[in-house]
Amino acid sequence: MKANQISNYIISLAQNNPEENLTNMKLQKILYYLQGYHLALFNEVLFEEEIEAWKYGPVISKEYYTFKVYGNNSIIVPETNHSFDYLSDKQKKFINKVYGYFRQFSPVKMMELTHEESPWLDTYGKSQVIDNELLKNYFSSPDRLYQFIPKDKKTERKEAARFLLIDYLYDNELIDSSISDAEDIYEY
Repeated sequence: MKANQISNYIISLAQNNPEENLTNMKLQKILYYLQGYHLALFNEVLFEEEIEAWKYGPVISKEYYTFKVYGNNSIIVPETNHSFDYLSDKQKKFINKVYGYFRQFSPVKMMELTHEESPWLDTYGKSQVIDNELLKNYFSSPDRLYQFIPKDKKTERKEAARFLLIDYLYDNELIDSSISDAEDIYEY
């Protein structure tokens, strides 16, 4: 798969969130995290392009130059009817989860995060390309990986309930229920 296919999907996710500020810098960092976590979880690259260690963090150069025209502004592309059928449901779920986590950070915060991580630290100034094995090893750490490991619905509900409710009190009936993903438990 090409990085631009992943970029297009991420941009479509951002455009569905009006408050989102998806700049070129932030897109580059999200691509970096996607590649790292994908290597760690699935032992294969998500996209084929190499990630380079630039001054302001990891960059996929072709994608950078594609979106450079936006500068520090949000990437806005005309709405098109992409089906994204080149992505499997598993890939979409993975991208949604990683994007959903990292969308909370500003582009500058994401740059700062990558500057504290060994893939960029061990590469910048020494080599241009961040080695995929270095990415995989770094992101395979259990404490980094845990939040992106696919879990069954019961485990996800339990973790969400613990996170949301005071003193870890949660409703075991809801956690143990067999409500499907398609059902909205809050509809009347």
